[in-house]
Amino acid sequence: MPSFLEIADFYDDLMKDVPYRMWTGYYLLLLAQQNVKPQRVLDVCCGTGTMCEMLTREGKELTGFDLSETMIRVARQKAHKKRLKIRYEVADVTSLDLGDTFEGAYSFFDSLNYITDAESLSQAIVRVSQHLDLGGSFVFDLNTAYAFEAKMFDQHNKNPRAKVRYDWKGDWDPHARIIRVHMKFWVGDQEYEETHVQRAHSDEEVRAMLDEAGFDEVRCFESYGLDQPRKRSDRVHYSAIKRRDP
Repeated sequence: MPSFLEIADFYDDLMKDVPYRMWTGYYLLLLAQQNVKPQRVLDVCCGTGTMCEMLTREGKELTGFDLSETMIRVARQKAHKKRLKIRYEVADVTSLDLGDTFEGAYSFFDSLNYITDAESLSQAIVRVSQHLDLGGSFVFDLNTAYAFEAKMFDQHNKNPRAKVRYDWKGDWDPHARIIRVHMKFWVGDQEYEETHVQRAHSDEEVRAMLDEAGFDEVRCFESYGLDQPRKRSDRVHYSAIKRRDP
């Protein structure tokens, strides 16, 4: 189910403190670590397209897709207003078929954690692989079990001056590795509620899925640096290359 469905028009206000520019720089750093320079790039679960816009300004050709029709509508409006040539599509990563291939793909901000069934995540990674040229790069992040155990999803901002106010509370099931985050949002006098469900996929699972989908040169980093993950890493980034010899 798409996330932030009811407040998609206010999503950028909600995320105004998110360091998208740092994310873009980190993505370019990981590409340099892979020694690749993809020109045609796919944003997997692109939301309202902020990273697409930044990478377009870096000279790359971006295509972005998201399950949320509302998010894509906002992304298209933003690109049109800024006169940026970005292709946006509504699509489900587990059944992705864009009729095109790319030199690189990425997914940021724990989008793949929202795929809570291991078989479905495996299929999603296969679909991304099918949309990459041989030697293509795939970079993505994941929240870890530690992030959920440490209650990092328990957040709130009820500042009356904020355009979007919110109150989030997570319910973590360590056996299923599932967290349910009960969210309330307020925009003016309007109140919205959503429940977001994420799964903490294990490193062993993710590496097996990447291998099955035809990736190698798999590396995992503590997010936003080049160090190996630690027990208390709350987010990790994977980088992988689609095998050049299928």
